[in-house]
Amino acid sequence: MVVAGGLAFADVTPKTPPVTGVAATPTNWGAVTSQTGTNASSMMNANVIAANISVSTIKLSSAFSYLSPDGTGMPQWTRTVTAVAPGGMLDVAWQAANGIHVTHVDRRLRRVGPDTVLTGVREIGGLVAFDNGFALLTRVADHNRWGETAAALIRVRDGRVAFVVRLTGAASHDTAPMLDGQLGWNDGRYAAVFTVHGAGGAQNGRWGDKMVYVSDTGRILPGGRAWGCRGDTGRTLGWSGPSAAYNCYDDGTAAGSALTSGDDMVRTGNGSWVTALSSRGPVSRRKNILTWDITPRWRTHQTVLFFVDTGSRTARSVVLTSTAGTENVNVHLAPYGRTGLLVSWESLRDGVFTGTHFRLVDLGGRFLTPDLVLTVHLSSPIAVLANGDLVWAFVRETPVHGRRMNRWPTVTSLFLAHLHVSLLVSGSASPSRPPVPTPTPTTTPMPTTMPTSVPSLPAAPSTAVGTHF
Repeated sequence: MVVAGGLAFADVTPKTPPVTGVAATPTNWGAVTSQTGTNASSMMNANVIAANISVSTIKLSSAFSYLSPDGTGMPQWTRTVTAVAPGGMLDVAWQAANGIHVTHVDRRLRRVGPDTVLTGVREIGGLVAFDNGFALLTRVADHNRWGETAAALIRVRDGRVAFVVRLTGAASHDTAPMLDGQLGWNDGRYAAVFTVHGAGGAQNGRWGDKMVYVSDTGRILPGGRAWGCRGDTGRTLGWSGPSAAYNCYDDGTAAGSALTSGDDMVRTGNGSWVTALSSRGPVSRRKNILTWDITPRWRTHQTVLFFVDTGSRTARSVVLTSTAGTENVNVHLAPYGRTGLLVSWESLRDGVFTGTHFRLVDLGGRFLTPDLVLTVHLSSPIAVLANGDLVWAFVRETPVHGRRMNRWPTVTSLFLAHLHVSLLVSGSASPSRPPVPTPTPTTTPMPTTMPTSVPSLPAAPSTAVGTHF
């Protein structure tokens, strides 16, 4: 467990593979320092971000409900996931009324053929792209005492379903009515983490978390864990050698929605881990059954970076925002070059959306750019291309927070933002090469303030005729 002058944090990576279903003992990182973010000695112009973003339009074959209810019924972004295959092609997963669509996109962010559609499934917990298909963490129908869904991993290979393996069920006395999940692939196996609900046994009726390893053939492997953290804590997933590096964190609030639940963790060149969080900054904690009872420092959520040095077994946090009364939520993180980080978050004031923020920081958490607010949103994990550029899917709509909805709005287009990484960031933020525009004939540059209607070249046509499973 970690108290980050601000954050309660648990590293629940098994140091030795435990028996499946047995929780690993969290690593105790000891005292954690906390500091407020400061400017680096040399700052970049904010245009290093704005001038290098271009946007492609992907026409959809079905309507996409871009807002959906969280665990409390309040609206949140409906999750989309963009994943990059080893050969450079991309897959974009999004939820439609008839199932989950996976749209295939080339290196120039143009649609390639019709969608692959998985029917009878709900929620995108994670996506791994391969040159011959993809793997999807999702939910499927199940028979249990609560009438809830089961978590499942589905592998599509060469246009066919290679396997469907359920990750919850009667044998483990659990269900998965929501995922808040992550999926990773490394060294021939998958790691999936997600929320579970006890359905019988010692954990009946309780909410917790679970991590499962699955082989490339769909066989559940030993070395997983369960019931180590509360069900609505934030969680991140990475790889440390052959083992998954799975962390959960808790600030004493219900963090199960996309607003505050972080899902981005970056491993830096020096082997350290950086996690982006939305937190109220706990200053005291008391262990309870699955997590901590926490007294928060701030009344509203702030954007925090959490740095863990596994070599020296030390950790520290850097607070990036501090405006009283402003909620900072939906935090995302991605590597920017070898020694920089792109951080994004949304701000709310009195429940009203006030902007999507972007900022570059160095590996010490120091600001490399001013806080930049763009009308391009970032509501899903950021994919990293082979050349280091960044891509994510979004909708050009204003999010709704803080009020319940009777109808859920839909769109028929997704947008792919492409951020060209034009500088290799150093500690002093000095440019190492000039910006080199990437030719993308189907995209349009993203200005800092976008007009209501952005001119763009026609997107590749969509078709409802695709591969359905």
